[in-house]
Amino acid sequence: MENLITSENFESLKQNVESILSDIPANYLLGAGAAAWIISSGLKSFGKEDAASFIEKWSLPLLTVGLYQKLAETTENKEAIANEYSSQ
Repeated sequence: MENLITSENFESLKQNVESILSDIPANYLLGAGAAAWIISSGLKSFGKEDAASFIEKWSLPLLTVGLYQKLAETTENKEAIANEYSSQ
């Protein structure tokens, strides 16, 4: 059985995901991840273990993607500032 994930496929997947998620602000993703975490905690306290588990599984991916975008934004801003100062 051959490996379906090659470096070319991975780059294509990465570009597709980034193009889709670039329209969503990082703060929205971070807020949605935090909200999912809070909602799952509330559901657990009310004894809804299955629903809490389902929603809790969304919190970490949302937080991870939000953090990735926030870091990417910060890096882009730092590079823009560095280029601005170096051109002066």
